[in-house]
Amino acid sequence: MQDGKPGNQTGESMKNKRNIRLILAFDGTEYHGWQIQNDSKTLQGLLSEAIARITGEKAGITGSGRTDAGTHARGLAANFHTGSRIAPRQLVRALNSLLPRDVRVLSARQVPHAFHARRDAVSKVYRYQMYLGPILPPHLMREYFHYPIPVDIPKMETAARLFIGEHDFTSYAKKNAISSSATRRIFRCELKKLGRRLLLTVEGNGFLHHMVRNMAGTLLEVGRGTISLTDFQNLFSKRDRTQAGFTAPAHGLVLLKVKY
Repeated sequence: MQDGKPGNQTGESMKNKRNIRLILAFDGTEYHGWQIQNDSKTLQGLLSEAIARITGEKAGITGSGRTDAGTHARGLAANFHTGSRIAPRQLVRALNSLLPRDVRVLSARQVPHAFHARRDAVSKVYRYQMYLGPILPPHLMREYFHYPIPVDIPKMETAARLFIGEHDFTSYAKKNAISSSATRRIFRCELKKLGRRLLLTVEGNGFLHHMVRNMAGTLLEVGRGTISLTDFQNLFSKRDRTQAGFTAPAHGLVLLKVKY
């Protein structure tokens, strides 16, 4: 799967290596998120092992951001530097031959040497998927949060629009997880009902740990009437996680796209 012997490329300096960007899709049910961990199966660990087998190099792969255990992706971006001359099209085929079927490399291409999948991202688009019907169809169970409780959709739509703009999202962060500024800019926040499916699509310049899941849980509380619109608006200034809604389960979250 490689031109030449693997050992021929491992000693090359970084300036002679290509920078390859991958676009990945995966069902994250069986994985403990993106970042490598010693005793858990992760996406970064899986990709690193596959790249090493193909190129003969121990190349570090950088993702566009961490993902929670059990979350999914349609378009996560990652990059790595390699001295291998294997063509991007062949690399896609080679990686997919080694990876499990719940992880797919959708594309690979060479990018400028300075490109960094995380630092260069302009925005990320997430979707949180909910199913409101009384019985969850089995084929949706891995990617939809079942919420069979009546909710006021128009009120939730009103609240969702209030997320747009630059705000302090301390109330929507994982408790005790903030070490720096919690200010983020949301470019788009849409709630769409398709039959019994309810989809929350959010695009922003960055996200705190659990932020989208906490946004979804809070909107559901607004829809149930346990959080008023006034109290919802005040969450930005209160900066208090305990005043916002519950953390929606990880399996309903999908990273749709990373924009550069």
